[in-house]
Amino acid sequence: MVHLARKHDGQSVVRADDIAESETIPPSFLAQILHELKRTGLVTSRRGKTGGWKLTQAPAEISLLTVVEALEPEALGQLSNATGESGEAVSRLWESVRESSRQILSESSLETLAASAEPMFYI
Repeated sequence: MVHLARKHDGQSVVRADDIAESETIPPSFLAQILHELKRTGLVTSRRGKTGGWKLTQAPAEISLLTVVEALEPEALGQLSNATGESGEAVSRLWESVRESSRQILSESSLETLAASAEPMFYI
């Protein structure tokens, strides 16, 4: 998503092979990720010789929480086993961590992350 955000101009598509090479992701695994992102409406694709992938919205409009929830919906879920003597304390702590994480991710856009991933050149 960061790679697509950095290349986003609203029209151009990025080849999956270019993403895989640039981000060092195995092409078969990237294909699974891209299809899941397409299913959730975050990316779209164009087939053919000039085909590729692009974001469906401007990077500034996509929160990191949206991306996390699209790819790992259970990542910020509830603690499933809060039993035993320490269960309640662990559950309260996890809820605090979960809410803090959700807030940070919802306040951060893909555009912000993409800008911070840009290499800096000094002369």
